[in-house]
Amino acid sequence: MATKKTEDVIAAAEVETGVTSHAAESAKVISTYAAMSAGFGLVPFPIIDVVAIAGTQYKMIAELARIHDVDASKERVRSAVISVLGGGVPTLLNATMLNSLVKGVPVVGSFLGLALLPAMAGVTTAALGRVFAQHFEAGGTLLSLDAKVIRAHFQAEFEALKEKASKKPAAAVNDAELVAA
Repeated sequence: MATKKTEDVIAAAEVETGVTSHAAESAKVISTYAAMSAGFGLVPFPIIDVVAIAGTQYKMIAELARIHDVDASKERVRSAVISVLGGGVPTLLNATMLNSLVKGVPVVGSFLGLALLPAMAGVTTAALGRVFAQHFEAGGTLLSLDAKVIRAHFQAEFEALKEKASKKPAAAVNDAELVAA
């Protein structure tokens, strides 16, 4: 438990920087889960990688909800993610599934899948996390989610992060940079 002095220092830093402890904690969570998703993109088995990435995204959103004191049952989180990713970004899902299935092609597929899916998974997870963190920071809940607005915001975040990631060699892209972008 933080002391009164520690809380005062944190409050002063938040005022000075404009960054709340929720925002800082959220950025850390997003960075961690984006890296985990990218790692799951390296799983050599088609479909299993996508299931692992989706599970990571669900857990990230549940963690972001916890940080912001938002009720996040498993069903609500799943529904929210599906409404954002499934409803408005079929090309993203098709690309992710295609990348996963490409791994099934002997020799060449493994290399292509290993090159594409981790980057796609990391960027998608970071964009999804940023959108939900901003929604929660603004006082939103999983029940007050406007799927159309969130989908558009996700698409903008995804494109911005994808652009940023494509400008650097894969090894040089830092998850923290993606979250802070």
